[in-house]
Amino acid sequence: MTLCVALKGADGLVLAADSRGTFGDPRGVTAQNDAQKKAHILSRRSALLMAGAGELGATILAQPGISGATDGVTAAMEGFRQAARASYGNWLPHLAPAVPQGVPQLMRPSLEFIIAGYDDGPDDGPPVARIYSLTSALDFPPMLHEYGFALQGIPQYALYLLNRMYEADRSLADLTALAVYAITETASQDGKVGGPVRVITIRPAEGCAELPDGEVARVVEENRQRSESLRRSFYRQAPDAELNYDATGKESNGH
Repeated sequence: MTLCVALKGADGLVLAADSRGTFGDPRGVTAQNDAQKKAHILSRRSALLMAGAGELGATILAQPGISGATDGVTAAMEGFRQAARASYGNWLPHLAPAVPQGVPQLMRPSLEFIIAGYDDGPDDGPPVARIYSLTSALDFPPMLHEYGFALQGIPQYALYLLNRMYEADRSLADLTALAVYAITETASQDGKVGGPVRVITIRPAEGCAELPDGEVARVVEENRQRSESLRRSFYRQAPDAELNYDATGKESNGH
């Protein structure tokens, strides 16, 4: 399993994913490794995250002409979508996109993508940020996220955090920290998410860039300090200090 997060901010987009792969039925004992690559640059102004059957996704990505063929995100998404549909149709013709109820053996391998980036603006206007998702269960129709973020994989903890904390007018630096936080907090609660976090940022003019491991580690450490400050904010003072109250209800140190 995995967690993929894409966020749109005031000055760019951030895409982040964990690196854990699990093998076996997730309802029982599974094996795992933390060497999965789930974040990929598609073109100068578009990038992709994937969840699910990563080996199948990697095979689709490796096909000639997938990466770098077009610059804008919508064209890159459409090219990749057609390749994904054709690949599943060619490799798995005996499996329907929708799962017949009560027939799990006919289930297609689950594969979900987030594709985000920039298109040219209309009438020579500023570039337009767009976030799409594609899922194998629906035969990869393009789904446009117009509320600023997208999640794939194990989303429940991250969705709670984003609903509480995401603000579309925040800077790319702020939202990079939030995307990484959503993944590490999910990993703290669900062992099917984990390993090093990979991050790609996309700016309208500069395009895509992968954050170095050291930069991601710095964000993780700053988030740890933020989380500790948040925890302490719920308590009036250190646990070993005694609080007394006078007749008016004001705090007193007992002296």
